Amino acid sequence: MPIIARWRHWLVRELHVVAASLLLSVLAFMPTFAAETIERPSKWIGRVAASDAAFGWPGSGFALRFEGTSLSVTLVDTGQNSLEIELDGVPQRLDLQAGQHRYQLADGLQRGVHSVRATRRTEGWVGDTIFVSAETDGSFRPAEASSDEMVAIGDSITAGYGVEGAGPGCKFTPGTENQYLTYAAVAARSLGMELTTLAVSGIGLSRARKGTKIMLDVIDNGTLLRSGAPGLPDEHVSTVVINLGTNDFSDGKNPDDFGGEYAKLLSRLRYQFPKAYLYAALGPMMPQKDFDTAEKAIKAVVQTSAAKGESRLRYLNLRVKPKDFGCNWHPSRSTQAAMADVLEQAIKADRGRHG
Repeated sequence: MPIIARWRHWLVRELHVVAASLLLSVLAFMPTFAAETIERPSKWIGRVAASDAAFGWPGSGFALRFEGTSLSVTLVDTGQNSLEIELDGVPQRLDLQAGQHRYQLADGLQRGVHSVRATRRTEGWVGDTIFVSAETDGSFRPAEASSDEMVAIGDSITAGYGVEGAGPGCKFTPGTENQYLTYAAVAARSLGMELTTLAVSGIGLSRARKGTKIMLDVIDNGTLLRSGAPGLPDEHVSTVVINLGTNDFSDGKNPDDFGGEYAKLLSRLRYQFPKAYLYAALGPMMPQKDFDTAEKAIKAVVQTSAAKGESRLRYLNLRVKPKDFGCNWHPSRSTQAAMADVLEQAIKADRGRHG
């Protein structure tokens, strides 16, 4: 081989070696994003049976935070529930299928840190949803902890029954229910609070619709929040709103034991949430006569508690005038928003008063 040809062959070979070496050096300094799978989220939202990863209360669910471009979750469901998925703060509806399925919640994102919240729009009688796993093309990070929390206790109004219905004559289906649009959920988001919703359609304190237990029976063993909590006082909850009485006083009924049951609930809540401001709310879904009777009963309980030294409890009138209705005369989205404004303003006023 001529000298020039041999020199050229050697030079090309050396350049290939140098290029390969440079490529390996670059790859060594590039971040790697290996896929990661987890079987439990780092944060549950609301009241969840964490031992078997099942959640059924309206507004319950999970939060995930990941660094990557995609995220999927595997869930088991009855096929009638829907979730509100908030990807980096942007909400979108996800209708679940019957059985176990994998759902792509994010894909093709700019690589970086992203957050996802998934909460039930539907309530417990539709059936539980079970978290199986979550997977990202990057890595999971701990979800942000909550510094301030609200608890909402109520009936169909607080659950979001029929809120997305076309009008009072519409037939209710789980697809018309949306806890995300309820007064408590809207107010909590506006105030930057994490919300736990304990609501069942048809429920009351002294009586309930056929086939429904009363609230004190539903709240089991004094544990009002996540499963596994020992029922000890929770100082992270700053606000508790109770909206019960609509089913107790419907059809002109005036239950004798309502006041006693309400007092029991307040006592239980005060022990569970020693620093919380308690709002004994009522409205808006009652005829005026029934509302007046229920309001009088609740105010009497509030006044008796205040006389015994309770300083962080007050009655809250949520009887806003509706512009339209959801299914079966339930509050519509606009009515729920008006109720949220009343609750939010009350919370802000009380925060300013107590510091």
